[in-house]
This record gives sequence, C-alpha cells and structure tokens, in this order.
Amino acid sequence: MEYPQINIKLLSEEDRELVKQAKQRAEELRLTFKEFVLDCIRNALVEESPDSADSATAAEIEALKAQIATLSEKVSIPSATKTEVHTLQERLNQLRVGISNEIKKDREQLASLALALSRLESQIEQLVPSLNLQVDGEVNSNSDGDWLFGEDSSAELPLT
Repeated sequence: MEYPQINIKLLSEEDRELVKQAKQRAEELRLTFKEFVLDCIRNALVEESPDSADSATAAEIEALKAQIATLSEKVSIPSATKTEVHTLQERLNQLRVGISNEIKKDREQLASLALALSRLESQIEQLVPSLNLQVDGEVNSNSDGDWLFGEDSSAELPLT
C-alpha cells in the first residue's frame, strides 16, 4: 500500500523561519507538526466567497472544536498554579495540626474525667462505712443523730 508524502524544499531563510514558527505554533496547540500542517491545508481548501463565509467560519469552529477535543484527550492534568498547590498544601498541614490538637485536648479531657471519677469513687467508698448500714440494708440509727453524714457515732454499726 502506498502512502502519500509531501516533500518541500525550503531554500530561503524566510521559508525556514516560517517552518520554525509553524512548529512553535503546533507545539503551543499541543499538536504534532503533521496534524498542524494538515489542519492548515484543510482550512486553506475552504473557499471564501460571500455566500460561504458563514460556512467557512463554521468549518473553522469545527476544526477548533476537533483540536480542543484532541487536546482534552491528550491532557488530563488538572490546571493549577504552583501558588495554588502550595496554598492547598499549607491548608492541609494546618488541618492536620488542628485535628491533632483536638485529639490531644480530647485525650486530656478524658484523662481528667477519669481521674475525677476515680476520686469520686474513692470518696464514696470512704463514706460507705460511716453510713451505719447493715448488710441487709436496714439502718440502725439514733433519731437524734444524722446517720447520713455520720454525726451520730454512738449508733454506729460495722458492716458485716
């Protein structure tokens, strides 16, 4: 199978400069040089007459859409500046530090609450013998004394 090929001799400096500019433009559009040249040829083949001016513009728009689609397929990298990325990284680090600090505060509060509960349990255990309670739950107290706070020591009975 034979494939068409275009060979053009560029002898003048002006021609070589034109090719250089075309290659740069193709690179800017993220097209291969071949794709760029073929698009130029397609665009040049569209006749420009007063009646076909709209169709020529439409054809150019379609060609641009095709180029954009080609670029979209080739480039799937999100566009962000270095400053935006740096800002996002800084914000992420701030959030990590904030979360770590909150976890530390929660742990300290839990430790403080556990200590307070332990102290309350200890105080309650110290109050139990002074309540003058028997094992079966009957209270043996003197009516003149306050058995709850242990003020009447004469009616005090040990727990068995």
